[in-house]
Amino acid sequence: MERMRKSFSQKKFSKSLRQARICYILFRDNEALDLAARSAIETGKFTLASKIYKSAEKKGIILTDHKKNFFLTEITRREVDSAFRISLEISDPAEKEKFLIKIRDLLLSFDEQTRHSKIRSLSSISDIPEIISSLHPDSVKIAKNRIGTNYSYTLPPKNQIISDRDIRESTRIRESPSYIIGEHMVTAYRRPWKIALLPLSIPILWLNLIREKKSKNVKEIKVVSDPNNLAEGSRNCIVMFPTNGVGFGHFTRLLAIARKLRKKDPTLEIVFFTTMPTLHILNDEKIVSYHMPGRYRYDNLEPSVWNSFAEEMLSLVFSLHRPKAFVFDGSYPYRGVLNSIKNRDHLLKIWVRRGVFKKNAKPIPSDSINHFDAIVRPGDSIDEDSEDQINHKSTIVRCNPIILVEEDQRTTKGWLRKRLGIPEEATVAYVQLGAGNINNIRSDMKNTLDALDEHPEVYTVIGESLLGSRINFDKRRVRILRDYPNSMFFQDFDFSVQAGGYNSFHEVIASSLPSICYPNLNTGRDDQLARTMVGHKAGCMIVIKDRNQRVIRAAIERIVDPDVRKIMSKNAEILQRPNGATQIAEWLLQNL
Repeated sequence: MERMRKSFSQKKFSKSLRQARICYILFRDNEALDLAARSAIETGKFTLASKIYKSAEKKGIILTDHKKNFFLTEITRREVDSAFRISLEISDPAEKEKFLIKIRDLLLSFDEQTRHSKIRSLSSISDIPEIISSLHPDSVKIAKNRIGTNYSYTLPPKNQIISDRDIRESTRIRESPSYIIGEHMVTAYRRPWKIALLPLSIPILWLNLIREKKSKNVKEIKVVSDPNNLAEGSRNCIVMFPTNGVGFGHFTRLLAIARKLRKKDPTLEIVFFTTMPTLHILNDEKIVSYHMPGRYRYDNLEPSVWNSFAEEMLSLVFSLHRPKAFVFDGSYPYRGVLNSIKNRDHLLKIWVRRGVFKKNAKPIPSDSINHFDAIVRPGDSIDEDSEDQINHKSTIVRCNPIILVEEDQRTTKGWLRKRLGIPEEATVAYVQLGAGNINNIRSDMKNTLDALDEHPEVYTVIGESLLGSRINFDKRRVRILRDYPNSMFFQDFDFSVQAGGYNSFHEVIASSLPSICYPNLNTGRDDQLARTMVGHKAGCMIVIKDRNQRVIRAAIERIVDPDVRKIMSKNAEILQRPNGATQIAEWLLQNL
C-alpha cells in the first residue's frame, strides 16, 4: 500500500496502477480502487477506468472526483449515452452546463446520420436540453414550455411510429375471434387426431371468446420491441381521458383530481384527451388538451373505424408527452383505448368508475378491467358494489365522493344576485334537470317553473348545460345561467331542484343546499333513485319518483318554508365527507 501511494505521488502511473489493482484484490481497500481508477486515466486506459467506476457505483463507493473523472472516461471513449446519464446526476448548474457542452462537441464530431441516431437514443433516457436537441432539427421537436416547468417534448423517429402501428395492428389481428378460430383449426390439421374433436372444441372455444376469456389463448405482444427506444414514461406527466356521457360527470371528476394534483405538485404536467367539446374550460385551467369527437358525431361511422382512430391518436399523445400515468373516467372503456394502453408496462393505468350501479346493469368483462392496474371507486351515498364479485386482477382503490368546488372556492353571497339582477331579499331557486340527452325534461321543467311562479318572493335561476341547447322562458322572475361549474354560485341559492346524478347529488350535499330531486330512471347503469333516497331518508332532500303537477307543487310548497330549509340544511351535514379528489391525488403521486 505504501509503495502504491509512493508510485502515484511520483507520477509513475503504470506502476501505481499495477500495485493498486493488486492491493484491491488483496485488501478490498477503497483507496486502492480510487488510485487504480485515476492511474488508469493517467495512462490512457479509459476502458479499464470506466469498468472501475462502474464497479464502484454498483458497490455504492464514491471515489475522488467521481462524477468528473467518470464523465471524462466516457467522453474520451465517445460513449455519449453513458456521459449523458452522468450529466443528469450533476446538481451544480454551471458544472452541468460544462458537461453538456462537451457532449455537444462530441456529437458534432460524428457524421450527420450517426449524430441524429445518438440524439434519438438520448431522448429515450431523459428530456434533452436545447443545447443538444438543437443539433437535430427534424426528429426532435422542442415545444414552448408552460410556465413553471422545464420539460421538453420529443417525438420518436418515423420508423418507430410505423413499427409501433404495425405491432398494434398485428396484436389486434391475433386477438380477433376469426384468427383464434383459424389458428385452432390449423393446429388440428397439423395434429390429425384433433380433427375428430373439432365439432366439440370449436363451440367451446367460441363460448370462451364470448365470455372474454380469449386473452388466455393469445401470446403477449409488446408494443415496443426494443427497450432502448422506449421514450415513454420518463416525464412528470399524467394523461387523463374523460368520456362525454350525458353531462359533465366524467369530465368534472377528472378535473377535480387534476386541480388537486397540480396544487400538490406544480411541476406535474396534466394532459386531457377527451371526447368532450368544451375545451375552453381546460384552456382556462391552462391544461393541454386534445379533442376527438365521439362516434355519434359521425354519420354511419363503424365502431371499429372510430376505435382505430382513437387508438392512433392516443398512441401519438403517449409518444409526445411520455406520461407516467393514464387515468380514464367512463362507464365503459373503448376498444381503441384498451389497445393503446395494452402492454405499456411503464404506464400506471387507472380507471375511475363511480357507482351506484343498477343491479340489472350489463357487467363489465374482466378482460376490459384487467387492462388497468387499479380501479378507483369514488364513494357514493350507498356502499353496495356488485362488481366486487367480478374476478379480475386490478387493485380496487376506494375514496370519498369526488367534488370539484369546495367551500373556499365558491363566490361570496350576493355576487351572482347582483350579476343577474335579483333582489337581495328574494328567495332564489336553482333548477338544473340535466342536458336532456337521455330523458325528456320538458314536462318536468314546465311543471316546476309554474309551481315556482306561484310564489312571488321566489326567483328562479335555470342552470343551462353547456352541452344542451339554448333555453328560453318568458317569465319575469326567471334567469338563465350558462356557466361551469354552477356549484361555485351555490352560496346565492336558497334551495335547488335537481336531477339525481352523481355530481349534482354530492355538490348539494357538500354545500348543505336543501334540494328537491328528480331521479332519472332511464339511465343505463347509474341508479339515481337509490342514491337520492339516502338523502331523502337523511332529511336533506325531497325525492319525487313519479312526477306530476300536483306532487311537484306540493314539494315546492314545502321547501319554500324557511324553517323547513333550515332543518334540511342541518341534516345534510350527516352525509358530508372530505373531498375524495384529495385522497386520489395523494395516492397517485405516491404511486408514480
